[in-house]
Amino acid sequence: MAEAPVTADLSRLPADTVTLLRRLGALARERGTDVYLVGGLVRDLLLDVGSVDLDVAVVGDGPAFARRASEALGGTLVVHERFMTSTVTLEDHTLIDVATARTETYERSGALPRVKPAPIDADLRRRDFTVNAMALQLAPAAFGVLLDPFGGAADLAARRLRILHDRSFLDDPTRILRMARFAARLEFGLEDGTAARLAEALEGRAFEFVSGDRLREEIYLGLNELEPAAVFGRLEAWGALDTLLPGASPGGDLAELEELAGRLIALCEKGATWDPSALRLLLLMRSALPPALDAAARKLNLPPSSREVLKYAPRLPELARAAEAAEKLSNVHKVLRGMPLEVQLAVLVFVGPPEARERVFTYLRGGRGLAPELTGDDLQAMGYAQGPGLKPILEGLVEARLDGAVHNRRDEERWVREHFPRPPLAPSDPSAN
Repeated sequence: MAEAPVTADLSRLPADTVTLLRRLGALARERGTDVYLVGGLVRDLLLDVGSVDLDVAVVGDGPAFARRASEALGGTLVVHERFMTSTVTLEDHTLIDVATARTETYERSGALPRVKPAPIDADLRRRDFTVNAMALQLAPAAFGVLLDPFGGAADLAARRLRILHDRSFLDDPTRILRMARFAARLEFGLEDGTAARLAEALEGRAFEFVSGDRLREEIYLGLNELEPAAVFGRLEAWGALDTLLPGASPGGDLAELEELAGRLIALCEKGATWDPSALRLLLLMRSALPPALDAAARKLNLPPSSREVLKYAPRLPELARAAEAAEKLSNVHKVLRGMPLEVQLAVLVFVGPPEARERVFTYLRGGRGLAPELTGDDLQAMGYAQGPGLKPILEGLVEARLDGAVHNRRDEERWVREHFPRPPLAPSDPSAN
């Protein structure tokens, strides 16, 4: 006797989301096809944890369905033809990732897959872990019915991660990094066969077949998890971390350092001048020596700006001690000036005494970009010769502003005359005659 179908409890989702999913199911029926909710939201619904990522798989022409959905729902559309995927962005900024149900084949280990349309069961079979290989039907007549051909629900209940086939890690070694994220985030263990296949992939040096750009993307995703130390701790326990990032240190005080860095990142806005992921990578590599840092930079194909950040790892303790000893903001400036912001934030993370940390934070919050009102042209107008001699005057003005010795242009002019008596003008200067 066939088992009764399992229907997920969609009432855990916001009512607007459920209405949207029903609308997608109806639109698919109008086109004579089927659409399924897939991915992390299905897993998280069964775990009763929060998630609102909307990933759907369409049997047939996914981009065509996405175009129809965009028209019907009033959204904008971006299509990625190579992978048969699309993204619909609604007016309320809701994102719907639409994929054609498909199979994937890999020409070699670590290569990007070739894809072609397939039924939903084949689409689920190509996924990374059983807990991510479930789907919910959105058709009006079977709304919310669970498709679970590989026992993902049972693995969720057992709190374990299981790959779907023996070549999973060989086809795509980055699944090892995704597995570390899921294992840390969900606090899951590995199924025995999965652990054995992992060991085989590492013994076969699977990561050597993955581009640096793809590795960097996956590493950065791990660094931006809520608990990065747990993610990289899993990789270390599995024997994978030294292959990826020789010299990385996920233990010790990393969890505390990352937690503080997360709070600092929340106070700073990501922009063109700095990268929070580079800050987190610097903390992870805080104990590495220069050869290991160079190897990591090459392995991840880091851009020059991130390489510049990483090279400061061996100096972090020394810089933190110097910042702690700085009694004035001008002294903090002398310690940190010229360094990338990621390094300056890392130094702040390492500073221990609260009063010293407050000084460094004050400097980074308001003093780091401080500039005097007087410019080089102004100084020349005051009689100072053009050239390298202007730099110490301008730098001294910055320090005087940091320490509150000057507050406006008039103060600056007075300070300059007091501290840098004007040298005589050269005879060639017409005003000297």
